[in-house]
Amino acid sequence: MRQPLLIGVLAAVALTAPIDAWAQSSAAECRSNPHLSRAKDEYDRLEFDRAARTQRAIEYSKNCRWDLAEIYRLKAFVDAVNAERERCQRAFEILLALDPDYVMPADVPPKIKNCFDDAKGVAPERRELSLVHTPPQEVQPNAPVSLPVRVVDPLRLVDQVQVYFRREGVKIFTTVTARADENVSVVIPALSVPPDEKGYRMEYFIRAVDRWEGTLEEEGSPKSPLVFKVAPSSGDGSAITSKWWFWGAIGTAVAGGIVLAVLATSAGGDQIPVRVIDGGVGGGG
Repeated sequence: MRQPLLIGVLAAVALTAPIDAWAQSSAAECRSNPHLSRAKDEYDRLEFDRAARTQRAIEYSKNCRWDLAEIYRLKAFVDAVNAERERCQRAFEILLALDPDYVMPADVPPKIKNCFDDAKGVAPERRELSLVHTPPQEVQPNAPVSLPVRVVDPLRLVDQVQVYFRREGVKIFTTVTARADENVSVVIPALSVPPDEKGYRMEYFIRAVDRWEGTLEEEGSPKSPLVFKVAPSSGDGSAITSKWWFWGAIGTAVAGGIVLAVLATSAGGDQIPVRVIDGGVGGGG
């Protein structure tokens, strides 16, 4: 008797949150920084005393990696001109961590060139930035999936490690997050790995972000995700949680950041409380 009510609730969620669903999907993409062009203009006009705008650009939420590299380049240039040698060198070290192949133009002022040379002279392993991860081959349904990640970050830039995941064929990513450490295990909850008699593939990518959620490093990407397989289930597939539309609707609810409590009744009569929380799906008794 509970399934029709559940179906109606989820249908209402799916119909009323299409914009939010798009927003969650696009949240996997970084955003162009509106402050960056102004910071460039100020540098070109030799307004070096206005370096604070560059800092605001760094603090803009969800910077793209290439924008961050350009922001730290400008910051290093301004710091060099303002005789802030230590800050300049650190900014250049971060630039080289984000863009190891960066080449300094030959016509820059000596102050800038000397500071860059100092940063370039730092051993590469002291300014490396990378994520080391091996995807699991196959996992069992209805069980949490632990994704171990080694974070190589001697400059201490990474604040969080995020995993964006979705079932293959679904447009919306769900996110789980762990605080940064040298070795991190990010866990996809069991309820997000439902059974399916045929099995399926789960797509995901890993993102290391700074304190403002700017992208520092990725393993996989929204357009080229990593993949692991979920083993086929031995059940009869009649439980509501095995239906594709159930998880599609749950994803939509997650996209809108909606707090929703529903009861899914399986074929055996068991009741499964489902909690949709901001940024993910959780379940429990």
